[in-house]
Amino acid sequence: MTIAALNILWHGHGILRSSPPVLRFVIVGVGCYVVTTIAEFLWLLYSGPSFTGFESPTATKGATKPPSTDPLIEQLKELPPAELREEVLQLAKEMKSFEAVSDREFVATLAGAKPLSVDTEAERDEVLDQQSAELMEHNLRTWRAYKERFYRPARAFRDELRKRLGIRNVNSEPRIPALDRATLTGAKPIAQAADYLAGLARRLK
Repeated sequence: MTIAALNILWHGHGILRSSPPVLRFVIVGVGCYVVTTIAEFLWLLYSGPSFTGFESPTATKGATKPPSTDPLIEQLKELPPAELREEVLQLAKEMKSFEAVSDREFVATLAGAKPLSVDTEAERDEVLDQQSAELMEHNLRTWRAYKERFYRPARAFRDELRKRLGIRNVNSEPRIPALDRATLTGAKPIAQAADYLAGLARRLK
């Protein structure tokens, strides 16, 4: 560095003494940058972490935090076939009853509402908007209750029944949104899921 500085400051010193000042400044600047970069690289090699090239960021996390297993799944593995069948049929019955009660409550709510006098198009649109909002709120409450009460055990029962019945190609099975994604679509989505579970249970020997 001292020689580089002298080459810039003193025209008569060094191997660049015959070069113009601008050229000497550029060459010395590039040389200082290269020396600094090499020094930093060597320092990182000496003091930085060691890598083998085979590290996986997710492997360490997976090793320290193994995926938790649902206790219900472990319990179902120990159930005898007859007991498992009865448990599934009982759950299917409760699911269908839950949906029927929910539908009746919503119909009763609409029937009990006081009829409003509608004279204009704007008032009619307002009534329709209010009914739509009530329907969406009802569907949301039903979905939350279904997911909290039935979705987890229904999926666990379905998976255990498929395993015991030897159903390996799940793509050949019917799509049940209420079981696959907890999505309630269609006229009777919960009853559809309950009927599918009951059908699997009845095939169990």
